Amino acid sequence: AGGGCVSTPISTGGVNDLRRLILRTLNDNQLLILTSIASQRRSLTSLLKDLSEAREIPLSTLKLNARILRELNLISYGSTREKKTAEVEKLGSFVLRLIGDEPAGAMIRFAD
Repeated sequence: AGGGCVSTPISTGGVNDLRRLILRTLNDNQLLILTSIASQRRSLTSLLKDLSEAREIPLSTLKLNARILRELNLISYGSTREKKTAEVEKLGSFVLRLIGDEPAGAMIRFAD
């Protein structure tokens, strides 16, 4: 048994507990942004402008929540100088599988 490695997969009960924790931690706007980025290959600015108009959510609110998702390493995106498509990071993909309809997909082993 070595330095912090989990040797067994998360149990189904553990997955459900983790799902509840994530759903209480991320707000509705953050979940909306995360799922939208996962389903569309676009710049963050374009995506957030469309979400803002469609859902009547202030653009500044969506930008703040996107920044939080990036700080949590769930998404990545460029800057005003460096244009880049918004992408879901590995941890973000794990979160999406976990909160989605495929909890078995979240039963993975963490190596680090």
